[in-house]
Amino acid sequence: MPPGTLRVSYLAERLQRAPALPLVRALACAQREAVRGSAEARLVIETFSLVVEGGHVDATIRAALVTGAQMVGEVAVVPLVDQAAANDAPGERGGRAKKGSLAAKGETLGRRKWLARSAKGDLLLRILDDPHPHVVENALMNPRVTEALAVRVAARRPVPPEVLDVVGESRFASRAAVRRALVLNPDCPPKLAVRLLSSMTADELADVVAAPGLCDEVHNAAELLLRR
Repeated sequence: MPPGTLRVSYLAERLQRAPALPLVRALACAQREAVRGSAEARLVIETFSLVVEGGHVDATIRAALVTGAQMVGEVAVVPLVDQAAANDAPGERGGRAKKGSLAAKGETLGRRKWLARSAKGDLLLRILDDPHPHVVENALMNPRVTEALAVRVAARRPVPPEVLDVVGESRFASRAAVRRALVLNPDCPPKLAVRLLSSMTADELADVVAAPGLCDEVHNAAELLLRR
């Protein structure tokens, strides 16, 4: 696949002509190789997930893939294709501003977004606790934000799911520690968590299976990958 954002359009175009069963087997193979540590296989799974989330796969193709996966026993592919409609609804957990944050003190959204780009020290920590995804998005572009701080945001509980979506699309999304914190966070949107599972090792998948508070969809997807 080509580099950068062209990957999504490249794959979306080819999915329109792809026969279901070979595609199911290719995705299942990529899932297995990604769990074994293949960066190329992980890229295939992540790009396919972005194609599905972007609405580039019509309902007929999705139905054929789900049926094909069930026919050939590759049921771990199903969560990649058939994501529950409830996952698209914005979450309501964690929406209240954390005590001590600028939002809790009544600072305007515009100023918080502006400060996020260049804040440092204690001010930066308070901004990273903001409940608004646009503020956190700006903060993650701040050069003073380290991987450890990104993990701190990914592990926040409770936290608005939209904030975790922002972390999953940030420059830190490729870091293993950030991905693990996102998946193990009960507030993580299932779409994002299921996509990240394919980049985890067998030991990490076992931790997900044993983790309390995660939704059934994430637990089941991790169990399927681990069992295979």
